[in-house]
Amino acid sequence: MSRKLSGEATQAELAELNDLIDLHPDTNIPVQYIHEFWDIPAESDAEFLEATFHLHSERLKEKGFDLEINKTETGSLNLYLPATNKKRNRILWSCAALVITAAIVFFTAQSGNKQITTAEKIAQSEVSTKNGSRTKIQLPDGSSVWLNSSSKLVYNNENFGGVIREVSLVGEAYFDVVKNPNKPFVIHTAKMDIKVLGTAFNVKCYPGEKTTETSLIRGSVEVTLKDRQEKIIMKPNDKLILNNEENIPLKKMNTPSKQAVVEKNNDEIFKLSHLTIFARDSSIVETGWVDSRLIFSDERLEEIAKKMERWYGVTIIIDNDRLKKELLTGSFEKETIYQALNALQLTTAFNYKANKDVITISK
Repeated sequence: MSRKLSGEATQAELAELNDLIDLHPDTNIPVQYIHEFWDIPAESDAEFLEATFHLHSERLKEKGFDLEINKTETGSLNLYLPATNKKRNRILWSCAALVITAAIVFFTAQSGNKQITTAEKIAQSEVSTKNGSRTKIQLPDGSSVWLNSSSKLVYNNENFGGVIREVSLVGEAYFDVVKNPNKPFVIHTAKMDIKVLGTAFNVKCYPGEKTTETSLIRGSVEVTLKDRQEKIIMKPNDKLILNNEENIPLKKMNTPSKQAVVEKNNDEIFKLSHLTIFARDSSIVETGWVDSRLIFSDERLEEIAKKMERWYGVTIIIDNDRLKKELLTGSFEKETIYQALNALQLTTAFNYKANKDVITISK
C-alpha cells in the first residue's frame, strides 16, 4: 500500500494488492480512507505529529523493529534500520510505513471527529467510491449496502431509524435491508423513490446514463416514479427499467434484447422485465458485481465499455459506430483490463491501443 501511494509499485504489485483487497472486502473502507487522507495537506501541528510518530516507533520497537530516529536541522525525520539483509530491510520498511500511515490516518480521523462533534455537524454521513473500487458498509439499523464504482450513498445520522430509514443514492448499490414493519426503508434517486420493509435488491442510477434500473432479488418493493407520481409494486425476479431521457421510447434505447419484457404503458417511459440470468453458470447478471464479477449478457459493446471504465478505473473511447452496437456476452473476475480486451477480441474483430489510462477501440 505504501509503495502504491508513493508511486513506486509495479504493475504486478498493484495487481496483487487488488487481489488481496478482493479477498478481504472489509479492507475496502480503510484503504479508501488512507487514499483520501494521503491527498489532504497535513495541518501544521509539528508537536502532535512528532508525538504520534514517536509513540508508534516505540510500539515498533516492542515488536522487534528497532528504528533509530534522528531529527535533521530542517526539522524532518530520518529513519535508520538496523543492519540486516536486504529482504528483511524491505519487510521492515513496509511494516514501518504501513504502521505510520495507519497511525496518521487514525489520529487525523479521531481529531476530525472531535472537531465535527464540537461544531455539531454530524447530521450527514456520506460514503463514496471511485472508479475501479467497490465497498461494503453496514447502516445503523444493521442493513448492508454494497457500493459499486463511482457511487455515493448519503444518510442522516440524527434521523435515520427514527420514524423512517432514508438514504440517497447516486450510482449503483445492492441493498440487503433488515426487516422492520414499523420503520420503512426508502432509497431516493434522481428519477425514483424505492420503499421497502425488508428485502434484497439492486439499484442502478448513474448520472448521464439513459436508464435507471431496480432489480429485485427477494421480498417486495414499491417504486414511485418522481416525474409521474406513479407507483409500481415489484416482486422477486422483477427488473424495472426507467427511461431517463425525454421523447425517446425505451424500444429505441439499448435495453437487453433477450429479456422478457412486459409492457406497462403505451409511451414506454418504463418497462417491467425479468432479471438477466447468465447462461454459463445461472448467475444473476445485475448483481454479479457484488461477488466481484463483471458479467454482461447480450449487451452492446458501448454499454460494456461503460461498465469496464468503472470496473478498471480507465477511460474507453470507441471510434466506430458499428462496433458500439456489437452484442457481446462474457464474465470477468480477476482479469486485467488488457486480458479482458484480448478475450473480447476472440468474438469481435477490433483493435485497441492504450495511452496511460485512456484506451481507444477501433475497427
